[in-house]
Amino acid sequence: KGPLPQINIMPTGGVSLDNVDQWIKNGVIAVGVGSDLTGPAKTQDYEGVAKLARAFVDAVKDARSK
Repeated sequence: KGPLPQINIMPTGGVSLDNVDQWIKNGVIAVGVGSDLTGPAKTQDYEGVAKLARAFVDAVKDARSK
């Protein structure tokens, strides 16, 4: 959180399954995910979107538990 520890931060760009744990470990309150989550919808693969959403939720839960 750097020089503003009292501010809650929610990044919305550049968040992926590869780095969501680092965002959480660095103190963000939440993350916003765009194309890394919705990519499969381009081909009407909505189950793929749901699978990715579950993976993001699990990754955040795991990072918060450490």
